[in-house]
Amino acid sequence: MIYNIHSKNKLTETLNRMFSLHPKLIDFDLSRLEELMAKFGNPENKLSNVIHIAGTNGKGSTSSFLKEILEAHNLTVNVYTSPHLINFNERIRIKGTLITDILLDDVLTEIEFKNQNNPITFFEITTAAAFISFLRDPADFNIIETGLGGRLDATNIIKEKRLCLITKIGYDHLEYLGHKIQDIAFEKAGILRKNTPLIISHQDNQEAFHVIKDQALKLDIDIIETINLPKSTVIGLKGDHQYENASTALTAAYNLIPNISKEKVQFALTKTLWHGRIEEIKTGKILKYRNNVTILDGAHNIDGAIALANFLKKQPHRKWNLIIGMLNNRNIIEFIFNLREHINIIYTIPIKNQKSSSNPEELSLILNEEGLISYPTNSIEKALIKSDKELPLLITGSLYLAGEVLSFNDTNIT
Repeated sequence: MIYNIHSKNKLTETLNRMFSLHPKLIDFDLSRLEELMAKFGNPENKLSNVIHIAGTNGKGSTSSFLKEILEAHNLTVNVYTSPHLINFNERIRIKGTLITDILLDDVLTEIEFKNQNNPITFFEITTAAAFISFLRDPADFNIIETGLGGRLDATNIIKEKRLCLITKIGYDHLEYLGHKIQDIAFEKAGILRKNTPLIISHQDNQEAFHVIKDQALKLDIDIIETINLPKSTVIGLKGDHQYENASTALTAAYNLIPNISKEKVQFALTKTLWHGRIEEIKTGKILKYRNNVTILDGAHNIDGAIALANFLKKQPHRKWNLIIGMLNNRNIIEFIFNLREHINIIYTIPIKNQKSSSNPEELSLILNEEGLISYPTNSIEKALIKSDKELPLLITGSLYLAGEVLSFNDTNIT
């Protein structure tokens, strides 16, 4: 135990040190990472069978479904996703297991040495760590999820890809990707490569779909028709929108696995788990505050709120209490608009360790002015105590909040 604590502390110190190498959290310039990767012999271009996934919503769920299907067919899979919920290690999974503190710290220390204190963003560093780790412990497939956008995302320095997947496009990160859906779709389509087939998830916005399709046509890319998974199929993630993500993953699997087994596919879809996505809290510390259903969801944009509302419409409970925390670049009125018919009382909270967290007093004031009943609280525990334990409870507003709640609940993410 002492050794494990020492390893975690050492990793935390390394991450904090490297986090300070660039004044901005996001700065689109691929040259920094390209120069760093050249010092390692460009591992990103030596990875086999890269499946690159971009999109506004559904990237993580699609990755998880695909990973489970591949592993059910005895294939090994490395996966790079973001953000993490509790531990940084969640971003890098090597053959089904989270990267260890020791291995991650070793790789980051090596990156730090070769980078020589040159400016580089935190996401670029972590992307470098994933590429290096994946090459040193090769898997049959490498699933790589973009962090933000696509065209200028750090993951897009990969030249050769086996498949490109684009999940649902919506309005998010407008300050970086543009305020028009066509601009956002163009940035996501930047991951496309000539001679690399493309799978496009169902798009509610046809303008976004046509932008992606046009970019594919310009590169003479084959667009693979998506398989529609019947709603009668049992899957491990809640919500109708997850059938779209599962359909995208299944379509990819049919193009990657010779002699695919329907039985193994069904087993994989059923056991798929992706924390913080319409997740019912059934175990853990939170249950001592609850006598009714508790749902946790990391929704933080309009499409996420719509998906959540569609789920709530099909539940037997008419009204839910709500605990919400959001970042200050989010519009809580637009978000709540989609949920308000299901809401009884709202408790606003800050998101722990997030400088850009919205102030709960300000959020409550805004919500009260909209005719909703809202009370500010200063922690998840106090919000749980104040909320009626006999009523169903929804906790949402941010993936960072989802991570905080899971940590509070002592949930183990593997």
